[in-house]
Parts: sequence; C-alpha cells; structure tokens
Amino acid sequence: MATTVHHHVGLRVTDLERSARFYLDAFEGAHYKALPFTMDGEFAELVFDGPPGVSFDCCMIEFDAGTIELFEFTHPVHPAEPVHATRGNILHFGIQVDDVPGALERVEAAGGKRLWPGINPWGTAKVVYVLDPDGNVLELIDASMDEIVELTFETFPEANPANQEARA
Repeated sequence: MATTVHHHVGLRVTDLERSARFYLDAFEGAHYKALPFTMDGEFAELVFDGPPGVSFDCCMIEFDAGTIELFEFTHPVHPAEPVHATRGNILHFGIQVDDVPGALERVEAAGGKRLWPGINPWGTAKVVYVLDPDGNVLELIDASMDEIVELTFETFPEANPANQEARA
C-alpha cells in the first residue's frame, strides 16, 4: 500500500472566508474542492477530541496536487496564537510554484506577508517563507522535493543515506 504525505494539510484560521479568499487569490489554479460547511455535534467532538459542544466551519481548497482544509472554530472561539518555530509543532508547509517572485507578489496582494526580506537561493532553486493571514508559515519554492534533496546533498553530503556506509 502506498503512503502519500501531500494528501492534505488542515489549518486553523480565524476567518474562514478571508482565509479561503487568500489561498484562492494567491495561488494559481487553486479552487474550492468543498464549499464552506458547518460541523457540530458528536462527530465534531470526536474529530478534535472535544470539548463538549465544539463546532467549526470548514472548507477545502484544492491545488494541482494536494488540498488545504481550513477550519474556523465557532465554539469555543479563541484568538490565534502563532508561536515561534522553536516552540511550534508544524514549522511550515511547502508549496511548489512555477514562479516564486510572482507567487510572492500574489501572496502579499492577497493579505499575506513575507517572513524573509527577499527570495533566497537553495542551489539553483528559489525559496521564500511567507505568512498567511492567520500566521501559518508557508514555504514558496520552485523545485520539486527530489530536486531540493539533491541540492541539499551538494551542500551537506553527510545527509545522503548513500554515504551511510562511508561513515561507518
């Protein structure tokens, strides 16, 4: 049985409509896979392990590959509390784009902001970290994961599992 990690990512947002509009506007080809809907009752409590009475609105935004599920809790409602990468569990998620400068421009126009002052090279690839309107960190990159791994091995040959025997 195959395992696929890029299936989908679930993000907590504080304004579902605003966040959906951000992803739809910022990323070419993005579209609703599922329009906003509300979930409450026993299954909603099961999904997020309570608390009793929890409810949320959700929608799904689809890309060329993979989907983002956006969740806005309607009960209980708590402010978003973005944390520094050294304290968080999900540090970022990557979105491969054809044109990093163009994607960065669309992200900023749609209400996101850059974390880095500029676009940086990773070997021959271009990369920049940005925030969505709720503070979720996205990596915009113009190379596939296989290409990134090969570029990583050029700088950090000790990271290559093929070199494991040479270290032993």
